[in-house]
Amino acid sequence: MLIENICPTHYNNPMEDHRLKAFCLIAEMKSFSKAAEAKLITQSAMSHLIKNLEAELGVKLINRHSRTISLTPAGRVFYGHAKRILDLYRNMENDVYSVVRKVKGSLYIGASPTVATYLLSQVFYGFLKKYLQVRIDLSVSNTERIIDILNDGTIDIGIVEGNIKNTTVFLEEIAEDEIVLIASDDNPLSGKKAISPGQLITQPFIMPEKGSGIREFIDDFLQTNSIDPKDIKISMNIDNPELIIQMVQSGMGISFVSKWAVFRTVKEGSVKILPVKGKKLMRKFYTVSIEDEPSTLTAKAFKDFIREYRFFVPF
Repeated sequence: MLIENICPTHYNNPMEDHRLKAFCLIAEMKSFSKAAEAKLITQSAMSHLIKNLEAELGVKLINRHSRTISLTPAGRVFYGHAKRILDLYRNMENDVYSVVRKVKGSLYIGASPTVATYLLSQVFYGFLKKYLQVRIDLSVSNTERIIDILNDGTIDIGIVEGNIKNTTVFLEEIAEDEIVLIASDDNPLSGKKAISPGQLITQPFIMPEKGSGIREFIDDFLQTNSIDPKDIKISMNIDNPELIIQMVQSGMGISFVSKWAVFRTVKEGSVKILPVKGKKLMRKFYTVSIEDEPSTLTAKAFKDFIREYRFFVPF
């Protein structure tokens, strides 16, 4: 009886790894159903996990609303500690694994053009310097395509930006991005103190390709400001952020681009950032994976590395 009582399978510890993961997933997705779908369990099973957790702690962690959830004050405290505990678990696991198994072999990564061009060179340099027996195979495509090749097993991890609406993948924020409106120095809008969204329809646009995270972001911004994207005068669709900037430099039109992509060009004075009325246009960069933690040691090591990486932020 004594052995049975202390056996881990009979010990209801609120700090169990799977329950912390479930709680954090619900908090981040703001939905029991979406979190359950992501973990491939029923919503009732997910709800049962949290009810047991609350009962054992003796506090309410989650407020349930009709279409969403919110964390109670105790829930917010619990979430912060839970994330730190899970990080310690990951570090412990990787440190233990590194004693008996080396991080080596091929690592297949997919990234959007902005991420690949402006964020990853120093990340890859640091990672490959630490893990000498790893080879990275990088695929560059738009966000929509990266999600597709992640789902079909072509890549281990994706790194993308924007509003990811696909609920079959796990997202983890790694950096922030600001979208800015740019024009050549001689563009009629360059002398304006503030550009209203309505003024955008007067200018030709150099647009990112459809399916890209930034194109979706631009379309959402236009629709939020009662502008039909079809009313924009698109002179070119381009799938490369550097080419977009070059076309703007040449005076062919204006465009929205990542500040990561354009901040050096702006410093050189060859293009201008135009102030748009309203709040800053911010978005996130994410790692995306099929599982919360990738299945291979090499992919896990990369995800941990980029999670801790300190990006230079150009704003």
